[in-house]
Amino acid sequence: MNNVLLVEPAFPYPTKSKNQANEIHRNFVPIGLLKLGAYYKSLGAHVYLERGNKSKENIQFNPNLILITSIFTYWSKYVWSAVEHYRSMFPKAKIIVGGIYATLHNDMEYFQNKLKQYSAECYVGLHLGAENFYPDYSLLNGEIDHHVTHAMRGCIRKCAFCGTWKIEPDRYDKTSEDLIKELKEIGKNKVIFFDNNFLANRHIKQNLKVLASLRLNEKSVVFESQSGFDGRLLEKDSELAELLKKTRFQNIRIAWDNSFADYSSIKVQVDSLVAAGYNAKDISVFMIYNFSVPYDEMLKKLKYCKKLGVQITDCRFRPLDSIEDNYNSQKSKDGQTENDYYIHTKAGWTDKKIRDFRKSIREHNIWIRYAKDKGLSYDKEMEKWSRIHNIFKFFKMGRPPQLEVIENSPTWKSRLLMMSKVKNYCKKNNITTLNFSTLSNKYIDEELKKLIKIFNKNQMETEKLS
Repeated sequence: MNNVLLVEPAFPYPTKSKNQANEIHRNFVPIGLLKLGAYYKSLGAHVYLERGNKSKENIQFNPNLILITSIFTYWSKYVWSAVEHYRSMFPKAKIIVGGIYATLHNDMEYFQNKLKQYSAECYVGLHLGAENFYPDYSLLNGEIDHHVTHAMRGCIRKCAFCGTWKIEPDRYDKTSEDLIKELKEIGKNKVIFFDNNFLANRHIKQNLKVLASLRLNEKSVVFESQSGFDGRLLEKDSELAELLKKTRFQNIRIAWDNSFADYSSIKVQVDSLVAAGYNAKDISVFMIYNFSVPYDEMLKKLKYCKKLGVQITDCRFRPLDSIEDNYNSQKSKDGQTENDYYIHTKAGWTDKKIRDFRKSIREHNIWIRYAKDKGLSYDKEMEKWSRIHNIFKFFKMGRPPQLEVIENSPTWKSRLLMMSKVKNYCKKNNITTLNFSTLSNKYIDEELKKLIKIFNKNQMETEKLS
């Protein structure tokens, strides 16, 4: 009987951001590995999941098959670090590298040389056997409050910056029957679709109508599309916006990938979502920058989003053939060069323009969230409030006290410091949220102190093992 070790490399998922304007990674789970786990268990294998390079003491058996996943190409060094680590630990095991980066780079000479160096193999594309299984969440350390799935594989677009059409060349669309069967079996009341183009599903309207009436555990189910929505499809059919609202889709995002000339289309898309019942400030527009659209034109797009009253989710472009990215947000003063990370100089981008654009997006989003409706301008003090608000949101504690109350209270300052420490630890270790909504302040302080003590002990033990 096989012993199968599933490995998610120690990817540097952001534990926090200065303003929480971009939380795209917050719900990430290694969905491919969890499906592979279910698949191999069905074949009678013992399966174990590790996240990062762990010591032999952490692993419950000697695997004869090790499956290592990959995602962004520019995080390649974490993949090869995992391959090297587990090869040295288990020299006789068969190692297979799969996932996005592996599929996009498998035919490159350097990649083949790496495989030979570590006596490893590569799996290209989707694992069709595992694709028919639901993710096995029991492999994760701790419960997650949501289910991750795809309603569709493939995409109707071939965007220059995206590799989906290469990774998933074959189209597959789930029906409402497929989705209901799956969601009832999983039984979670929050569902996040990882589809690259959710609205392009051939059965989209029927799927949304059926999902709208779905109840599990005597409660309604809420939904989210991690990659957002293809606004061009919303523009063609405004009923889709109404169905998304009825189906309780949250955190709505559309994309504005191209030039400012598309502004009228973006307005139609936003207007259709607002007409369906969404608040403009709760809608976010994906914008890819450091790409073909120049800096000055990106600022025009930002200004138009301000007029529409929507937030922006910014995404810095890295080419699909890049294998590293050493951008450091803390080096604003000294700056960085093309030797550190990719800068699209052909379109006029510079390190300073990239940093200035990110700063402008942060200030824009904070203004939309906390000042626009009050008729106020952006104020740097709002960044403190934004950070505090997001800490409270993580603990499900509702609206925080006024900023003046917090700043004049040593007790609140101490409590927030502990909350911030616990939140950062949880984010780093893929603990999505804690619920302190029913606790008194005294009990919250006691629980925070206990958690910090446990986290510090775990950290010390980890350092000893490493």
